[in-house]
Amino acid sequence: MKAAWAIGGAFILSAPIMALPTRWSAEADVARYLVGDLGRRGSHVLIACPADGSPAIQVAIAGAGAPPGSDVGFRSGDRTVVMHADGDGMIATRDHANAAAFGALWRAIRAGDRLDIGFTNGVSASLPLKGEARALPAAPCDT
Repeated sequence: MKAAWAIGGAFILSAPIMALPTRWSAEADVARYLVGDLGRRGSHVLIACPADGSPAIQVAIAGAGAPPGSDVGFRSGDRTVVMHADGDGMIATRDHANAAAFGALWRAIRAGDRLDIGFTNGVSASLPLKGEARALPAAPCDT
């Protein structure tokens, strides 16, 4: 729940922040990493790294979040990662499969020049990656 609040707070506190790459914290105990556009119709991947909890990911394509309970696909370069969204459309990393995939996603974002995201309903987007290796620490959620 704390991770979901951390991501939700990003919409209120950072609406004007749109440049790539972006890292910011609304409070001292949560770091956030954004790829894409948080605008109303934007496509983005937002990673929240709370200091005392599991990371969480929010994905939107053209302003719509991941369908609840569905798989979300990520592709960057030759790396493909699939993670499962919960009943709220958020991707929590507490379960074993998503925890294992999280590190692979982090490395793919750091190494790639584009991030393709897709939902099981066929909706997809491609986000440019520029400078993410400098914005994201080498270790996932190493704040």
